[in-house]
Amino acid sequence: MFSSCLYRRIYTGILLATSSTLYANPVIDQSIENNIAAKAQFEQALPDILMFSEFAHRIRYFYPSDAVSGTRWEFFLEEVIHDMVALPEHARLTYALGQLKKIAPYIVTEPSKLPIVKDNDVAHAWAASGAHNFSSYNRDILSGNFSELINDIRTPKSIVYNDVYDNQAVYWPLYLNNQDSQKGQAFWRVMKKSSMKNPATCMAALSYTWAEIYHFWPYFEQVAVNWQESHSALLKGCLGNPSELTNIVNVEFKKLQDNHLSVRFSEEFTESGDYQLPLQVQYVEGKAIVTSKTDYLSLQVEIGDELVSIDGVMANEIIQQTASTLTSSNHVDKVIAAFGITQHYSSPDLVNLVFRKPDGDVFTTTTATIHKEVIGELKGHSEDRTLVQSLGGGIVRLNLYDIATEAQFNEAKESLSNAKAIVLDMRGYPRNFFLTREFMGYFSDTDTKGGAYMQFLQRLPNQGDTYVYNAHVGLPLNELLFDVPTVAISANLNASAAEHFLMIAQNLNIPIVGDVTMGINGDYMYNWIFGGPFHGGIDYLYTGARSDQIDGSKLIGVGVQPDYLVPVTQDSIVDNIDVQLEKAYELAKQMLIEK
Repeated sequence: MFSSCLYRRIYTGILLATSSTLYANPVIDQSIENNIAAKAQFEQALPDILMFSEFAHRIRYFYPSDAVSGTRWEFFLEEVIHDMVALPEHARLTYALGQLKKIAPYIVTEPSKLPIVKDNDVAHAWAASGAHNFSSYNRDILSGNFSELINDIRTPKSIVYNDVYDNQAVYWPLYLNNQDSQKGQAFWRVMKKSSMKNPATCMAALSYTWAEIYHFWPYFEQVAVNWQESHSALLKGCLGNPSELTNIVNVEFKKLQDNHLSVRFSEEFTESGDYQLPLQVQYVEGKAIVTSKTDYLSLQVEIGDELVSIDGVMANEIIQQTASTLTSSNHVDKVIAAFGITQHYSSPDLVNLVFRKPDGDVFTTTTATIHKEVIGELKGHSEDRTLVQSLGGGIVRLNLYDIATEAQFNEAKESLSNAKAIVLDMRGYPRNFFLTREFMGYFSDTDTKGGAYMQFLQRLPNQGDTYVYNAHVGLPLNELLFDVPTVAISANLNASAAEHFLMIAQNLNIPIVGDVTMGINGDYMYNWIFGGPFHGGIDYLYTGARSDQIDGSKLIGVGVQPDYLVPVTQDSIVDNIDVQLEKAYELAKQMLIEK
């Protein structure tokens, strides 16, 4: 579980230690933009590139050797793809397999030619709860007595993997003895500046990312997507106009409906500018509603007005188009898209804006895009964000997710001690997961969990054999301090850990008032390729563990459903009324009366 700020930069140094021999050859930088002949070569080779790369990824994740573990697979794929394109069709797959066998020599067409692993041998096999070691995920080669290792719940239950390559049956080991696991040469290259405009680099990066999802993403049972087809679409995108690549990638990854998911490219592929319009809008009741502005904007524009168009293009059309190329799930993509339509201008320009007042009056104003460093504060209606607020009648509101320190924890505990009823405002994201968890423990004296939370240990390629580990991520067994009527409030941008605690509230039979949430929970997985965006490559996030609703139904792309659906409205923004808090307060009063 992690915050909705998905673009946290996590760059680490490159550490590679291996006892195997290293080898590498330089790849000539090339771009096929406007090069019809080169593009045709890649298009002709694409079926073979797809077949080889998918086979190589299976080896990458499950062939248990030091060379496989130590190989820089993105650079290996880049070089082999580059070379395959220059070869005649009949030679491509044979050449590529030969290069792969330098790393993993025991890829054979006859099972009898595989090395034997005896019961008492020191054996090696992969154990993986994720595509690589990150956060709570681990992927390591385990070593131990073979007869014991094969009975480990984390390791493969087969000794050999039966595969197909170039329409021929092939076999390779899932276990190797100590001596054989050290055979092969790791492929490695010193970090260099890359460019995703090079089709071999682009294909290697996107295939690498695609495979990580294919072998380790835990939601394929719940999300209807043909991810096999997406592999081809992604690689074809490397052969088109570079300005369209990010959209092509986002459209394919959007199919996963994973709201942790993002793929970042280098600046040469992004249109993010430093200028913006002096206002912010939110997507409310199907409209772009002004929620904040700066002094650069005409005084005629007020909070709650609808932004109708920008330079003659309807705001809703911009939102719809933007949403279609975001990786966000379908039920929140327009909400996310609306935040960005007034931002990311590349230069100071005059822009014509059309607004509509709540009474229907339409007016036009012209404003300039302003640099983000001088635009000033975006001001909207004032909002009470005190930690604890008395609502009257003994009902107390707690902004639960604002508890960040022990002092605030104690303040909240003391302030609620005499409350007759409590409104838990759970809009936003927990500033301190552990203190939030501890505080919610005072609403129960029994073992209380959220929805099911699972890590998937992959023991075979293609998720062919998965061990599911169910983690207990509930509340601590505290004393029951707050045994009074309690209501929770949710919001449409609640995500991840915020949804985890809302599901715990559901299990505590606390009614929820507010909006449907984003629908994603579980520790995220992060990785970078070719050094990440700062070095011309990419980095990406996705959800690596699976979380379901408390009734066992899917959370992903659906969200936690409130008991009382109370979305924000244009009128509530105009009048500066918190309709969700109002409803929660009325419900708490009703529960007090019924008690």
